Amino acid sequence: MSNPMKALNEHFCYNTRLAKALQQLLHPNERKMIQTWFDKLMEMDKTTEEMVIRSDYMWFILLMLQSKKIREPFNKLPPAQLVPLKKFVPLHVYEDVLILNEPNMVYIDRRSKTKRPSVRDESANTTSKSRMDQEYSL
Repeated sequence: MSNPMKALNEHFCYNTRLAKALQQLLHPNERKMIQTWFDKLMEMDKTTEEMVIRSDYMWFILLMLQSKKIREPFNKLPPAQLVPLKKFVPLHVYEDVLILNEPNMVYIDRRSKTKRPSVRDESANTTSKSRMDQEYSL
C-alpha cells in the first residue's frame, strides 16, 4: 500500500503545476494574490490533515483558474490558519465555480442520451470530486 502523505503531496504538486500555468492568464494583481495563496498552501505539509486541506484548496483554486475568474475569498489575503475548505468558501461560491466548470468535467459523456449528472446529484460517480463535494451534501 502506498504512503498516503506521499500520494497527497504528489496530487498537490500536480495540481499546483497546472494552476501555475493557468495563473499566467490572470490580471497581474490577481496573479500576485493567487501566488500568495500558493505560498500559504506550500507551507501546509506537516500533517496529513494539513495536506488534505491544502489539496482541497488547490483543487478549488484550479477550478477557479480554469474559468479565469477569481472568486471570494481567494481575492483577499489568506488567513493565518486555514480551516477546511467547506468552512471557508461560501456555498454559493462553491456551487458557482462547479457550475462554471461543468463543461470541463471528465465524468460527463456528451454522447450519451442519458441524464447528465448535476452538481446536486449525489449519486454521480466521479473521480474529480473533492472531499468537500461529499461534505456539502449537494
